[in-house]
Amino acid sequence: MPFVAYETSNRLTNRGKKKWDSSSGLLSVWILGMYKPSPSTVMALPFRENAAGPTVNDAYFGKIAADRLKVGKGVVFFKGDGASRGKIGIPPLRATGFAGSYSPDLRCLTIVRCDPTPANGKYVNSMWEQQKDPYAGDLINAYNDGSPAPGQPPLGPFYELETSSPGAELASGESLTHRQITVHFTGKASRLDPISLRTLGVGVETICNAFTGSTP
Repeated sequence: MPFVAYETSNRLTNRGKKKWDSSSGLLSVWILGMYKPSPSTVMALPFRENAAGPTVNDAYFGKIAADRLKVGKGVVFFKGDGASRGKIGIPPLRATGFAGSYSPDLRCLTIVRCDPTPANGKYVNSMWEQQKDPYAGDLINAYNDGSPAPGQPPLGPFYELETSSPGAELASGESLTHRQITVHFTGKASRLDPISLRTLGVGVETICNAFTGSTP
């Protein structure tokens, strides 16, 4: 099966004399992959059903319409067509460390994997607003491009799958490393299905059917 895989490993080190503390602000590593959209591309973000807290934050750029975002059993589906601007996030206690997308037009399954979530991690809140809780952010994010305002062109278009490290509460000399692996698989749906099931919890046909009712 044709595929391409790549890994990025990023390290933050406190070279100063003072400890980095949440009271004065924390740095984190944010990694995003920008991908080619298509009319039938759907992103799939699995989540832990038995975890505490909200399942998904869908208010980054305003509420997302129900025909573009769907919360299923253990997975959130989000259109990646590059035709309507919106962003969602899965909080750390809900995130599985995996995210993905499938495009039947391109016959491409994309899988993103990041490091496991630390139990006490403080994730930077990247909502564009005055923060009430600056460390109530998300581990996994997904973005779909579109016009930022009436009459304005999109930035790409493109869609994104993103991961973040926890905020780096580091003493002098300490380091934090955040690693992300991305794999693009191409081929027949029947061969991609086992990979999708194992990593995202749903098969490619389920991803296709999330909004349009089409089949791979």
